[in-house]
Amino acid sequence: MLLPRTKLVEEFQKIFLANEHQYIAIVGASGSGKSSFIELLQNTWILDSATTEYANSLDIDSFQIQKPKTIVFDSSSISDISYIRTFIESNLLDSRVIYTTEKKWIDTNVTYFILPWISFREYAEWSGTPVDVGAILSWTANIDRLNTLRDAYIHVGQYGYNISNPDSIDTLWDDKISIMVSELFEKEKDDFIEFIRTLALGVWELFKEDKIAKMMNISRRKVRKYTEVLLKYDFIHAVWPFWDYPETELFRHVKLYFSDLSYLSVALGVAYYHGMTRQWVLENFVLLELERKVSDTHDIKFYRKKSGAEISFVLVERDTGDLTPIDISPRSTDIIPQPIRIFTEVYGSRLDHIMFLNEEKSAKREIDGYTVFIFPHVAI
Repeated sequence: MLLPRTKLVEEFQKIFLANEHQYIAIVGASGSGKSSFIELLQNTWILDSATTEYANSLDIDSFQIQKPKTIVFDSSSISDISYIRTFIESNLLDSRVIYTTEKKWIDTNVTYFILPWISFREYAEWSGTPVDVGAILSWTANIDRLNTLRDAYIHVGQYGYNISNPDSIDTLWDDKISIMVSELFEKEKDDFIEFIRTLALGVWELFKEDKIAKMMNISRRKVRKYTEVLLKYDFIHAVWPFWDYPETELFRHVKLYFSDLSYLSVALGVAYYHGMTRQWVLENFVLLELERKVSDTHDIKFYRKKSGAEISFVLVERDTGDLTPIDISPRSTDIIPQPIRIFTEVYGSRLDHIMFLNEEKSAKREIDGYTVFIFPHVAI
């Protein structure tokens, strides 16, 4: 299955044509679609078949070719390029080299191209209904179709294999659990899985070790241990609070979200995406999309007053300190939530934008001289 990944192809082409380094590393986790991306580069003629050789095996000794302009090494087993470099310098000195790897190693002579997981916009484009923000804001887009695609994407998550094989989400879950359980005692497996399900049921809540320990009847030490394992294997992400006024704003506790939406689907089972869990899943969906788009320039926080008023996320621009509060509703509504009004009263001088995401409405509203941009979740 080849997704368009249009913007990524364009970004890679710029790097490839710039010719700054002899080596380009395509970096992505297992399952992120590195081989598919190589194939996409072939199909879009960025890699010319007449001047490119491909090596799926790393047996350098048997790798006999005429001198090409570009050599592609596609293997998940590459940890560094020392032996590839030795071969190139001995045999094909002027060749350009592209290789795939799961880790970014420190090497000043390598250009690193980070391959992210498949975004909702890439999924929508592949499904034949690209996300056109202009059409969405002008009410001419097919929102029902886009929301149907959003729900399908939320079920399978961002792994290319799951997208092409939706029935495989349980297999992916089992594989991830097996890897993480290897860090625990075998007898802890059931508690560990129950801990994940407990987090999934309260993904929107503040993470409190003592509360979960009491709920599950396990020690706080185990709660801490299980959390550390989930963070180590990038199964969950921690989001910290934004605060300037500790006397009135929360500043200690974090919120935990899942790194792939399919984990939520398996963990919650029949409760997935129904009732209150729909709000939690949509928050998780928006967070992952935000991480793809702004994590290079912004910190992503949440906001909560000690009185209880809460905003789903606040983007903090690192260079300027400007703030963009983003609140989320699972319903179709253009009524501005009260927490946004409270936030603007306190931080009005630092506001960049104000956003409110809902099911299908697009609009602009003014509150106290500030513009609130209202648009559907799919436009994020």
